[in-house]
Amino acid sequence: MVPTLSNLEVVKLSPSWKRIGAYLGILGGIIFIVVTFIAMLTYPGGYSFLEYSFSSLGLTVINSVPSMLNYFLFVTACTGAAVCLIPFLFAIRTVFTETSGLKALSLLGTIFGLAAAPNLSALSIFAGNVFPEVHGNTTRLFFILIMLGILCYSIAIIMKKDYENIYAVIGLIVVVICVLHIVAMFGVASELFGTALWQKVAVYALVLWSAFQGYKLLKVFEQ
Repeated sequence: MVPTLSNLEVVKLSPSWKRIGAYLGILGGIIFIVVTFIAMLTYPGGYSFLEYSFSSLGLTVINSVPSMLNYFLFVTACTGAAVCLIPFLFAIRTVFTETSGLKALSLLGTIFGLAAAPNLSALSIFAGNVFPEVHGNTTRLFFILIMLGILCYSIAIIMKKDYENIYAVIGLIVVVICVLHIVAMFGVASELFGTALWQKVAVYALVLWSAFQGYKLLKVFEQ
């Protein structure tokens, strides 16, 4: 008879994939920061952190110079972060299951996040200088969907008694930052919140949210 894992053994093993998901939530942000930093260093003609957007890193031609290396690096950064986001979302959802309200919020948050992931990858694959409309639409969709996902999880954290509210506060701050950037992308207050610098504030805020939540999940899954 072929031996099988008992139910108890499965339960013991299950936290391992959750911890992997938590680590990937942190790793995705690290990948994005490191690879985009390399792309800034290799940017033809020099990259202006304050004046150039992240999307500039993924152009196929920069300053009349073919820049496939930068395009490849930007695709790697965004796609790597998108792939890491998926198991992270499945891991965090398992923490919010005590009530029907928490289950609904975590389900919505996960759905929004999962829908955001392919848009994050697509906005890099469809370079702004070659596919400007697709690039713009996927960029807007990514920010809208990830913002909605974080909003759902922030509300869930507030409702969950044994989850420190500081993580909800962090999430809500990120939501406000993203909303300001989103409205700017639609032409409202673009001179303030549609700048390359504010875009970086929004993106790095998303990275920090993922890192903080990943750290919290690691502590939860140790118990």
